[in-house]
Amino acid sequence: MVRNRILFILPGPLWEIKDSLRKRMERLSERYQGRIVTTMPEAGEHRLGNFTLTALRYRRGSLWKPWMNLKFLLYGCFLALRARFGGESYDLVVTYDPLRSGLIGLLVARLAGARFAPEVNGVYESYANYLDGGPRFMLDLKKKLYPRLVGYTLSRADGIKTLFPSQLQHYRQRIRTPVVEHFFDYVDLEPFQDLGEEKVILFVGFPFRLKGVDLLIEAFKHVAPRHPGWKLKILGWFPDGRELDAAIGGHPDIFHHPPVYSNEMPLHMGRCGIFVLPSRTEAMGRVLLEAMACAKPRVGANIEGIPTVIEDGVDGLLFQPGDAADLAAKLDRLMGDVNLRKSLGMAGRMRSIGEFNANHYFRRLLDFYGRVLRQIPAKQPSVLAEAKGAYDTV
Repeated sequence: MVRNRILFILPGPLWEIKDSLRKRMERLSERYQGRIVTTMPEAGEHRLGNFTLTALRYRRGSLWKPWMNLKFLLYGCFLALRARFGGESYDLVVTYDPLRSGLIGLLVARLAGARFAPEVNGVYESYANYLDGGPRFMLDLKKKLYPRLVGYTLSRADGIKTLFPSQLQHYRQRIRTPVVEHFFDYVDLEPFQDLGEEKVILFVGFPFRLKGVDLLIEAFKHVAPRHPGWKLKILGWFPDGRELDAAIGGHPDIFHHPPVYSNEMPLHMGRCGIFVLPSRTEAMGRVLLEAMACAKPRVGANIEGIPTVIEDGVDGLLFQPGDAADLAAKLDRLMGDVNLRKSLGMAGRMRSIGEFNANHYFRRLLDFYGRVLRQIPAKQPSVLAEAKGAYDTV
């Protein structure tokens, strides 16, 4: 059997080779082979099915970032030139995003004579992307530059994978490829189970303002006096903890848990009572699928891709984006009603089994890659069309 070869460019850093990545590559190995390029704390090569994972050494710190980008670019060009001159060839280059890895992937694909298919895992024109992570002038520069770079990359793609139907509305006039499709991202849900309920509201993620951690803290402080025994756990990596500490303000029922490896996440998720994702921008929210598999009631902002994985009042609750008072009302309702928590959680669990399972994901992904390689348009209506409320349930 002759397999097409795929080059995946993932920006990283990966702190570990996650089981989900291994399982994904093993499933793709049924039809494809190739290489994954990423960054990890230790350089090296690892075998994942028919794919070789090449890890470039990651160095933490802002002073190392330009060098890491340059090293990523140079290694990509090396692979492309080797493919062009008779070495390891590639038929398709896939990138995690249309920004750094997307620009590198576009160059590599053109040098290697391969198709190019970026994934779009964010909403890059949202103001919320530019609230955290640096001086104001740098954030303002990124706010102007990043959407233009995204448009440049997408206009030259041979196929594009998105997470929700209207994700590319900002760029639809620039996109030329007919192979554009939206479906959920792969999340290995097998390890996630309901381990009982503790009176803990769980949040997982970073950065602080983009993910709406400030809103969640404000909302919890408002309702906590009415629900003694409940606590708020904020799990994530916050390199400068001063903003988080100031928002918590020494509240006895709010605490920060350091980030954990992926194999520890099912324990935290499985024991919580309520899961909340109060993001100001969110294309999907992988953690929402994990909480769903654990039969946990979920609260999310009614924005962008979140409503595609939370049906309000059926398997979770949605609140008005940026509205701490509305979030507090939703928390108050759940914290005081155990039957509602159970019914929403079980509905989510059943939906995760029927809709967000691995077989559905890989069927869609393999079909997408095949159409990119052959330039066959999708049968579904274009995701670039104006369609308020459109949602493909796969």
